[in-house]
Amino acid sequence: MITDCIESIDKKHFYIQDGVNQKPAFIVEEHGEFEVINNTDNLVNFLQIDTCLFDSNDTTRCDCAVYNNNTFCFIELKCIKPSAFSKNRKKAEEQLEATIKYFNDENITQNKTLEAYVCSNCKIKLDDTFEPITQRPKNREKELYFISSLNTLLYYDTKKEFN
Repeated sequence: MITDCIESIDKKHFYIQDGVNQKPAFIVEEHGEFEVINNTDNLVNFLQIDTCLFDSNDTTRCDCAVYNNNTFCFIELKCIKPSAFSKNRKKAEEQLEATIKYFNDENITQNKTLEAYVCSNCKIKLDDTFEPITQRPKNREKELYFISSLNTLLYYDTKKEFN
């Protein structure tokens, strides 16, 4: 059931960490892969998509989403080596696109501003933190496609700030 995959967060600052071994993404207090800052007085909802809303065998979906009354943000988490960035970025874009199309077809995100995040990190072994990789592709074709075809802003970032 979808409600089992949603958690309302009242914290002003938290992180999202990708699950391992067929587990969904989850909330952590610090050193996660994706940072969420809530500068509003409203709750932010966290939705586990991969391995909760959809079966873990469905590799075409993004990991999770965060949203409030106005904005819905789809997130694909990739912990990668910098040399594999391009290949993983393309896979993340495909997963985001498939998930957005599903949500649009089901009218789940109606009347919300849509954002999609390719969240790429490289784990630093010394202190178990993540080094963000926010490199954008030289060609802006995918960003233009997301806005024109999916009505969604596409970001290559590791942080969302709700204002």
